[in-house]
Amino acid sequence: DSQAPEHSQGGPGGLFYAAYEEDGRVDGYVTYRTARPTLTVNELMAATPEANAALWRFCFDVDLIGTTEALKRPVDDPMPWMLADPRRLQRSTRDGMWLRLVNVGAALGLRNYMQSGRLVLEIRDNICPWNEGRFELEGSSEGATCRASSSSPDLILAVSDLASAYLGAVSFSTLAQAGLVDECTPGALLRADRMFATRLKPWTPHNF
Repeated sequence: DSQAPEHSQGGPGGLFYAAYEEDGRVDGYVTYRTARPTLTVNELMAATPEANAALWRFCFDVDLIGTTEALKRPVDDPMPWMLADPRRLQRSTRDGMWLRLVNVGAALGLRNYMQSGRLVLEIRDNICPWNEGRFELEGSSEGATCRASSSSPDLILAVSDLASAYLGAVSFSTLAQAGLVDECTPGALLRADRMFATRLKPWTPHNF
């Protein structure tokens, strides 16, 4: 909307669009603004590595631009590895997603897992008491089952830390090194890391 205030448009300068097409199919797009000597990438989405590389190449090749900024990119963005001199890249990390597991058993049973395995998790939750207790998880790439259990726990952790690992943002081993997960069964941390691993890190390009 060209009549909208500048702050609601995301910054100074008009909003430009570019799309990448392959065989008549749109495989990616970028929205950006220019306020010379800076180009700001508001959003860049690509369905293929070729589209991703071509759209970044387009942004870097815009005339009379000395600095390119990109907003709200994923932490595992491949773009830094495309650069001829990645040391010139300056990055800052901010949180953009918040996850609260209201029903631990249902949440664990609703996702797929990278590697098949079984875990007994003892969860602490001082806000939702129904989440307190032990849950036996059996998961695979085909799905999972999760039920209350009286078995000895493999791992003990708070529900907030389980939420951090639930989407694959951080490994259980990293949380354990921070003193947030207790390993009761040798090898359980590595098993949990492999089960909860994801191909891509969780990310949202939008504020909400």
